[in-house]
Amino acid sequence: MIKINIIKSFVIVILYLLFLSSCSNTRVLVEGTKKILDKSNSSNDFAEKDKTNIKIGHYKVGNPYNINGITYTPKLISNYDKIGIASWYGPKFDKKLTANGEIFNQNLISGAHKTLPLPSIVKVTNLSNKRFIYIRLNDRGPFVNDRIIDLSKEAAIRLNFYDEGVTEVRVELIDTGPHLLEKKYLNQYDLTEYASSIENKKIINKNKNSFLLQVGAFSEIKNANELMNYLKTIINDNLFIKNYKEKSESFIYKVFVGPFDKEAEAKEAAAELQSLGYNIIYKENKRW
Repeated sequence: MIKINIIKSFVIVILYLLFLSSCSNTRVLVEGTKKILDKSNSSNDFAEKDKTNIKIGHYKVGNPYNINGITYTPKLISNYDKIGIASWYGPKFDKKLTANGEIFNQNLISGAHKTLPLPSIVKVTNLSNKRFIYIRLNDRGPFVNDRIIDLSKEAAIRLNFYDEGVTEVRVELIDTGPHLLEKKYLNQYDLTEYASSIENKKIINKNKNSFLLQVGAFSEIKNANELMNYLKTIINDNLFIKNYKEKSESFIYKVFVGPFDKEAEAKEAAAELQSLGYNIIYKENKRW
């Protein structure tokens, strides 16, 4: 009987030691797995940081390059104003790198040009409906026939030629330079405000002794743009927006028609706009 009890005790001790060993191995396995996961997460964090760096991109003019037997020579220029065919690109290139190292997003407004510096801001006007939008170029293309610019899917939707695929446009260079790499220029609202202010200064300086017609004033630039886009469908005169800083430090955005070299021309345009229900305020450009 004593011998049996001793054997039982010995078996219990052995089982207990095996249990402790199992727990220890389990803990080692769990801790080892955790370390592997931690290393994996650390690697992912680095990849995300690296991806963020890629998104910043870089400024480039670029060297001459050859596509399908045609040589394209990028240039640093101050004036560019051309009429040609625009197309759009999207799903096939979505989330891929652009020519200046940013990540293309078909649902944001951007564009590609064969020779202008990257990034550059251009004003693209759809000549079939007079709608326009400011585009930040960050890619190269299009390399098809006589097309002069390739736009993101979202830009094509805004210009109302998404279904057609191509349309005739006017492309005007507004600005270019390394400063356009700043994050604020990735925001379409800020980009539009910046680009329109540059364009308006050019118009005003070019026509100092002329007449302007104010047709609207808004606290938000998007409302001013909507009015301007609508007016472009019913009148042929030049339109632009100028922002004014109020005492409250907020901005007001005024929509102007003109400038007109002669007062008689301004009055004729004013009469047409008044017949459409708009209240007109005369401005002499020399007073600005």
